[in-house]
Amino acid sequence: MMRRYPLLSSLLVLYAVHLVLKFSQVPVPMFFSHYFADLLCMPLLLSVAVLVMRWVRADAGLHLSGAMILVATLYVSLVFECVLPLFFQRYTADVWDVVMYGVGGGLFYVFQKHWLPK
Repeated sequence: MMRRYPLLSSLLVLYAVHLVLKFSQVPVPMFFSHYFADLLCMPLLLSVAVLVMRWVRADAGLHLSGAMILVATLYVSLVFECVLPLFFQRYTADVWDVVMYGVGGGLFYVFQKHWLPK
């Protein structure tokens, strides 16, 4: 996977480093401790979705449309920032998380052809 999808692999490594720093309680800037995972969320989620869809449909050139990315971003925002905070104290609603989901979705839209080559 590293050779075929280097940027996807890099995103996974960045997220793993983020988790290691978080759980080892290493002090990091606020952006990295609060919003970095949210920024990586949509590119990682959508990349996996595209790879699964390509495998299921046997279409190596499949890419997500802007509307599909928008719907996925709105869905994640709604679930994690509106619904889950109502039922679980672990989740808190934060408008900046929604902004990071949107930025991540936008970056995925712009760069998906480079991130996920045929």
